[in-house]
Amino acid sequence: MNRFCVLISLLSICAVTYSQNVIVKTITVRGNKIISSAAVMAAMVTREGDVLRQEELRNDEGRILNIGFFKGVQILTRPLVSEFEVEVVVDLVENPIIIEVFITGNTVVSTERLTEIVTEIQELGRILNNRNLRLIRDALEEEYFDRGYFMQIDRLEPDPLSEGTLRIAILEPIVDDIRFIGLNRTKPSVIRRIMKTKPGVAFSELQFRRDREELFATYWFDNITARTITKDEPAHYDLEMVFVEARTGQFNAGVSLDPQSNLVGQISFSESNWRGMGQTVSVNLSQATRGGGVSAELGWGDRFFDTLGTSINARVYSRVVYHFTGNGIGGFNSPIGGQFNERRTGGTFVVGRPLNDTIRAFIGVRAENLLTLNVDPGATNFIMQDGVIAVLQLGLDHNTRHPSVESYEGHLARIMLEPTYTNINKIAGTFEGFTGILGPNYFLRTTLEYRSFWSSPVPEDTPVDKPRSVVAFRIKYGVISGDVPFFEQLFVGGSDSLRGYTNQRFWGKQSLLATLEYRYPIQRSFSVVAFTDYGGAWGGYGGIDSFTQSSKMDLRLGYGLGVSFRTPIGPIRIDFAFNQDGGSRTHFTFGTSF
Repeated sequence: MNRFCVLISLLSICAVTYSQNVIVKTITVRGNKIISSAAVMAAMVTREGDVLRQEELRNDEGRILNIGFFKGVQILTRPLVSEFEVEVVVDLVENPIIIEVFITGNTVVSTERLTEIVTEIQELGRILNNRNLRLIRDALEEEYFDRGYFMQIDRLEPDPLSEGTLRIAILEPIVDDIRFIGLNRTKPSVIRRIMKTKPGVAFSELQFRRDREELFATYWFDNITARTITKDEPAHYDLEMVFVEARTGQFNAGVSLDPQSNLVGQISFSESNWRGMGQTVSVNLSQATRGGGVSAELGWGDRFFDTLGTSINARVYSRVVYHFTGNGIGGFNSPIGGQFNERRTGGTFVVGRPLNDTIRAFIGVRAENLLTLNVDPGATNFIMQDGVIAVLQLGLDHNTRHPSVESYEGHLARIMLEPTYTNINKIAGTFEGFTGILGPNYFLRTTLEYRSFWSSPVPEDTPVDKPRSVVAFRIKYGVISGDVPFFEQLFVGGSDSLRGYTNQRFWGKQSLLATLEYRYPIQRSFSVVAFTDYGGAWGGYGGIDSFTQSSKMDLRLGYGLGVSFRTPIGPIRIDFAFNQDGGSRTHFTFGTSF
């Protein structure tokens, strides 16, 4: 009896085990037109002849979808004649063949460029691969990010109503309104002219940061804070900016020493935000004990004249120019033994306007009457070339600097043409034999200049007014064709060119100057600068006493350290410079080097 029960139990176990081993007799793939059945079955783990496992069939659905060419996969089983054999049926819905790409919502990047990006990933005329959709999304976001914008993909799928069309809908963030808080003096209209971030257009966080940097560069504000306000409508925002206005007007009166220890009385007024309109106004009066009379100058400018980005600068003056005096201390020796001054009376007017985001054109005029003053009786060591001069200025800039003042990145490439009319009616002194410049004459001055700025990237949350360490480079070449008065030559030497040398130390019809600086900020208003200057001028008038000149290129080296201060009246620099001849000078300058 016991043996019989054991036998019955074993037979029952074998029957149950055998009943579970249903075999996959065949695999049928349906619905595919382009992708081969072999490719589909190769993606499956289940094979013909395998024991049927329902969980593995569900996993095979995912594996087939991962091929990327199907938008629908369903695996079913169908019993055959034998109850222990089944047919596995794979039902597929293939993706369409993409024959066109339709993109909407883009304004920042052209449809042609976006289509090019998409079709580099998903070729036209080929079946859509689902895996390409993620690649397309990432590539489009990267294209926007490289341009300083963020975006969202609202739709990226085949169009169910248009066979073969891949439809892409882009959401670009839009600024609906910009609110200004704290502007007690500055007109909001001026701020709007400066800012390239505008209501109703795509918002760029990079451009908004650059706008704030440009606003700081005006020196009108002590602080600017900003925040983005999210709205209910997707991808729509408001901006709120809070300003703390700075002091922009200065009045100065006093007595100072010029580089040759002559007393100079000065009265000046300057305003960089006149009437809150962003205009600059300046009045300067000075009288030196050296003689020559009062110097007077009136200036007006508007960098943000209209919504087109037009800039206007005008200046009228009657000032005494003390040539060969320089603006530094140390190693000074004038080549002119006798005393003489030159009064220049006239004015300048320059208009600039952008042609696009990086190209800007300039046109201007300068007209002056030249009159030599205070020539010592009996002196021969002086330069007199009196008359009139009229200059037409034609310039073109390619500018990617940020910001426009105290730049930390980008470059500036400039060409300036200055066709000039002169009518010298009186010459005397050192170069009185140069009679070729008498009467009406013309010459052309051409200047080529390139500047470049580099700095290390900073985190996005770095305050916009935090100064950066910057490497700055400039190279400038000038050439003059035609007969030119002595003081219209190209001069090199002094604080704005070749430091370590006397002002106007080298002159000629050609000049070349290269400057490399490393600017390291100690704090917001104070920086240390290491610099190297290399350049010279040649091919002009002959030498004067110790100021020997060259008819061929002869470049000199200057180098040193300096400090720069940001003050309410503008930047001030003090440079301690050495030259290759063993000399040294200390240069004082209002403004930045370049």
